[in-house]
Amino acid sequence: MVRVGHRPSGTESRPPAVAHPRTGIPSRPVEVRPAVEDDLEQMVDAMFAEPSVEQLAFMPTIPGARAFARATWLAAGLDGFVVAEDAGEVVGFAWCSESDVSTRDALRAAAAAWGVTGPARLVMKGWPRQLVGLAMPPGPKLIELHTHPSRRGTGIGSVLLDHVVRANGDRPLSLTTRSNNPARHLYERHGFAVVAQKNSRMFERRTGSPGRVLMVRPA
Repeated sequence: MVRVGHRPSGTESRPPAVAHPRTGIPSRPVEVRPAVEDDLEQMVDAMFAEPSVEQLAFMPTIPGARAFARATWLAAGLDGFVVAEDAGEVVGFAWCSESDVSTRDALRAAAAAWGVTGPARLVMKGWPRQLVGLAMPPGPKLIELHTHPSRRGTGIGSVLLDHVVRANGDRPLSLTTRSNNPARHLYERHGFAVVAQKNSRMFERRTGSPGRVLMVRPA
């Protein structure tokens, strides 16, 4: 049993690292395991070490966005999170859930991140994001999938996505992402297909992307 707040220990030997042919970064099999509270800082680093165009466009500040993510994940509970760990270092994570964060929890997280005016600041900065919102169908949803920037291109995202797909068995799985996100190729290789797209000129002015897409991996 994994205790919340403590990393599981492991004594299994690991194969030696081999340099990735494109990046030159040592590449070896990573362990995918349930996330625990001790992982939160490294998970935040994986998400915000190189902020995305949407994070920069729609979050009041990136330091506050880090605190917002941490508070949101704790409110949601870590049951749906898994991390990819390499030699004790969290190098990526995924979050799959039947439901997204509630509005109440999001507002509380915004207040924790940016103070009492946090919810208003988040709404004022982030409202164009709502113009391209796409409702995901009932069932499991891939809400987040991130690899630390220093380890992108080494297959960690694919390992995490393989784990999520296997964990959900024959159930349909959905996600949303920017329409010009290079990660779409990763999702397509794992059986996801675009079923809807929503565009907005305001969103495009802020992000350089026409809009967002809904992708579904059928049963």
